[in-house]
Amino acid sequence: MILTEFEKKRAANMIWNAAGNYDVSVGFRMYDNDAKADLYWNTILGGSYAHFDWKRLKEFYNTFHETIGQGTYEALFWIALENSTFEKEKDSRPSLPLLRKEYCKQKLIEFMPSIAESREGWILEGHYRTSMGEDSGLPDLVDRKLLSEVEIGADVDTEGFIRSLSNTLAKYFTYLPGVSAKGQKRRFKIPVPRLFFGKKAGVSNEIEGVTKLVLGYVENQGGTDASAFETDSEKFNRITEEGLRKYISSYFGKSIYDDKTSEKIQRECCTGNHEGTRIFFTRGESEDKVSGFAAKMRKEMQKQYTKNKEFFFDNIGSNNAVILELTNRIKNALLTQLEPTTVYSKTGKLNPALVWKALYLNNNKIFEKQVAEGSGNISVDILLDASASQIHRMDTVSTQGYIISKALDNCHVPVRVWGYSSMNGYTVMNLYRDYNETSKNNEIFRFFTTGANRDGLALNALMEQMKKNNASHRVVIWLTDIKPNDMLEVKGKSRNYSGDIAIEDMTELVHKAKLENIYVLCAFTGDDADLPNVQKIFGRSFVKVKSLDNFASLVGNMIQAEIRRM
Repeated sequence: MILTEFEKKRAANMIWNAAGNYDVSVGFRMYDNDAKADLYWNTILGGSYAHFDWKRLKEFYNTFHETIGQGTYEALFWIALENSTFEKEKDSRPSLPLLRKEYCKQKLIEFMPSIAESREGWILEGHYRTSMGEDSGLPDLVDRKLLSEVEIGADVDTEGFIRSLSNTLAKYFTYLPGVSAKGQKRRFKIPVPRLFFGKKAGVSNEIEGVTKLVLGYVENQGGTDASAFETDSEKFNRITEEGLRKYISSYFGKSIYDDKTSEKIQRECCTGNHEGTRIFFTRGESEDKVSGFAAKMRKEMQKQYTKNKEFFFDNIGSNNAVILELTNRIKNALLTQLEPTTVYSKTGKLNPALVWKALYLNNNKIFEKQVAEGSGNISVDILLDASASQIHRMDTVSTQGYIISKALDNCHVPVRVWGYSSMNGYTVMNLYRDYNETSKNNEIFRFFTTGANRDGLALNALMEQMKKNNASHRVVIWLTDIKPNDMLEVKGKSRNYSGDIAIEDMTELVHKAKLENIYVLCAFTGDDADLPNVQKIFGRSFVKVKSLDNFASLVGNMIQAEIRRM
């Protein structure tokens, strides 16, 4: 198995996004059993940067080297670090509990019997279970107590973490706190595989520069002084504002706007809670020359486009049925709920005040007619949350976006579709199709998740775009899991954009949109725990749609209800 430079750079990107600091490295990177960058573990590593001194942690970690208990010590170190970082970060990162749950669930499925035969294997399996809210399942009371002590909480700093874990290792094993690796009990250098590595004797799956653990591959770089390491792409990202914008452009596609227009939009959108951020509009069109990490990511996006498209067309029969049902619901709402409007024509009821137009201007439209207000007076913008918290739903979300867009096309309602995510201080607005582009719904399958999400900035940017729209009724249908999270701090509040700050910001912006005659509806794709936040932000204007089951009826009812309120 080969660990590629591409995956190393992906792992670095995950750590940067989680740390909110794009010129650092903690000295470790994590990969899954297929040598792919591990989203959950690299998020933990990046999140830990704000709470721990990694120079000290690396010095502590190095005391395990070639000791008699190295495999066990390393395993328990990672369990302790994961638990403490999770407890510190879970409130400010709403997507983290879901990522942890999915990670532990998958690891329990993959768990190897040979691993479970070792003590550290039992402890690790028990940790996965307690992380999911279950009993550890450990039969030995001593092991239960060990796991409890290893699962260090949020109330420790770096020295407290080291002291706590050192004491635990000394209590249950032969570790000597405060002693370097040379002073610890050393293991004999006999090539006997450690069970924690999850490999049978005689089977080698080692990759140069990394260690195979049950949680995947751990890349340990930097010397005994815990010096950081960086790739060429890390150096590139640290250079200048111009370099960063170029990186965003090569990653997501060239900007829709020229520099002057981009600066104007920047001034209009990046205010208040979003001061100091950047906004970037693209249609995903590649720059002429894209190389390195960005080129590899473009290939990943193309692969996901194919997967999304196949997911839709493999279920074309049922999807067309959903489109038809949603079309009929929207048509019925348009026909029965919209108020009639007066138009002037060549026939109808004469308006005496307009007779002069026929005599002097040769304008024969002097008669009045009452007609049902046309669907052309309604426009819809679909906004798809493309942050990493949606990584397991890319095919479903793209299909949902396509279904709504196609149904609105069938009703002759102008519709525009966007995706958004945040990276390196930029919130990227990716335009899949515009109002008049009824033949471009397949572009929605370009939906690809990456990075964080500064939801309020995305909505604010969309509202600025909608000001150019003269429709009398402007609607936003927002598919999101309501887990706002961007590590770039809110200016003046010394906190990142997440939790209460982000929810309040979204609530205020949805209210502001309504005052500007823009009605924001939410197709909620998240967990029940976030429903109070959804209700606070959107009031009654939301439905929960985690799958395609009953999608047409749920979204159709929401649109019908909003049309009735217009």
